[in-house]
Amino acid sequence: MQNITSNTRIIPIFGNPVKHSLSPVMQNAWLSSNKLDFIYLAFAVKPEDLKQAIMSIKILNMAGANITVPYKNDVIKFIDGIDRTAEKIGSVNTIINRNGRLIGYNTDGDGLVSDLKSKKIRIQNKTVLVVGAGGAAKAVLYALNKLKVKKVFITSRTYKTAEHISRAYKNIIPLEINKIEDDLFSDTDCIINSSTCGMKKDDKMPFEIKKYKKDLVLYDLIYNKETPFKRFAADKKLKYFSGEGMLVHQGAIAFEMWTKIKPDIKNTFLLLKKHTGSVSR
Repeated sequence: MQNITSNTRIIPIFGNPVKHSLSPVMQNAWLSSNKLDFIYLAFAVKPEDLKQAIMSIKILNMAGANITVPYKNDVIKFIDGIDRTAEKIGSVNTIINRNGRLIGYNTDGDGLVSDLKSKKIRIQNKTVLVVGAGGAAKAVLYALNKLKVKKVFITSRTYKTAEHISRAYKNIIPLEINKIEDDLFSDTDCIINSSTCGMKKDDKMPFEIKKYKKDLVLYDLIYNKETPFKRFAADKKLKYFSGEGMLVHQGAIAFEMWTKIKPDIKNTFLLLKKHTGSVSR
């Protein structure tokens, strides 16, 4: 068990909900294995308390923080500076406390790039459909642009939101979610769910897929949940990957930012599986 002292520094994750997060399991294991005097804790923060939560990083001299749903966009107005990548994405998931100045970063995009490469999911010059248009989707679009994907479609419950974030990159086409034609799925190589669809038990697929490629890949940013995308992939015997990989890779990047140490992630998936009993790569 970790020895907590008066010198132990806190690294929090702020979100709402945050109970399901596996980040504390992963980050504390890395901190312990490297014998670092830090502790990583999860805090459910109400929207009206977000500013105070961010200010507590300075007040309590925390090393930094992670930010998760639904605050990756809102947090920007409460910090002192923002990294160029996070500014491009328009979303912050990692904060570093630099002598009282809070600087925002985004490790989600590079975490996704690393995970896709580790799983040998080759989407360069291919067609991808992104579902969702929130902060996570912005990181996905950044990653796809970095991987030089040929064509990207994006759809969301609110068409205007999808249309708005599509303007940041070339070759991104917004679609109305209830007007997607069958032919689009026939030409799609990968579907990435960056929406909250699947966070609730009664969530259903946001569209019907009748025609699809036999080698269609479904990648779900949600992890540790039986999502509609996971059920669809299982029913059709398609390749499916959930978000643990992105979680691990983006978390490792953040860990290195806080500690200047690159964590060994080779046993992290096994650790998460032992903790939940249902981790699916």
